[in-house]
Amino acid sequence: MKFCVLASGSKGNLTYIETNNTKILIDAGISYQEAKRRAQSKNIDFDEIQAIFITHEHYDHVAYLPTFLKRTQATLYINKKSLIKMNGQILEKLNGHKVRFLEADQSITINDIEIIPLLLSHDSANCFGFHFVSPTHKLTYVVDTGFVPLKYFELLSKSDAFIIESNHDIEMLHESNRPIELKRRILSSSGHMSNRICSQIIKAVINSKNQYVVLAHLSEEVNTEEIALQTLFSMVALPKNTKILVAKQYEPLDLIILE
Repeated sequence: MKFCVLASGSKGNLTYIETNNTKILIDAGISYQEAKRRAQSKNIDFDEIQAIFITHEHYDHVAYLPTFLKRTQATLYINKKSLIKMNGQILEKLNGHKVRFLEADQSITINDIEIIPLLLSHDSANCFGFHFVSPTHKLTYVVDTGFVPLKYFELLSKSDAFIIESNHDIEMLHESNRPIELKRRILSSSGHMSNRICSQIIKAVINSKNQYVVLAHLSEEVNTEEIALQTLFSMVALPKNTKILVAKQYEPLDLIILE
């Protein structure tokens, strides 16, 4: 299994996953041309995408979905509530495209990969993380959530890699000029996970099985890569073989090949 976080943050999200017989995207929050440019810079063949999985209906996850579906002819996988609540101008452009509805914890299989939607907690109609299982590897994606339900901890612990939200530094958020309502939303159980909550979860699940941990969806205003990493390293004793990466908004990570 291979994967690459092409964009992560409030300006747009997109992740690429590849197995021997399948190519999948998670979300479509940046333009197709920009996504393809970033993919090509990492030697990723962006042709023949078979499926696009949508976490939830917020704009930074679906802004360019119609274009992706048109250019790739991929099947859209989404929860029905998310589809209904999607921006109307985007929704009307989805007519004629193949759609398959997802339900929490009900796995589906595409060629050589099984996908399990994980129900997360976010202020959207529905929000999914995903657990991907190929014949040789497991990858878990849990981003845009106020917390990770305990029942999914075992999936994280058994994953060769997981991508997890480390959105904000609590002190920076409190000291920011953001409206109090926004601060409360972010800090709530249906908001975004802080560096500290993210680190607490990693501490609970981390083991030598985890080759990679990717911190994702960092806020540009109330977080920094350095603070997120400092928080993690101060709270968690990481296995020697585990590599920690930080996903970025404006540039892709390197293509990761799980061994």
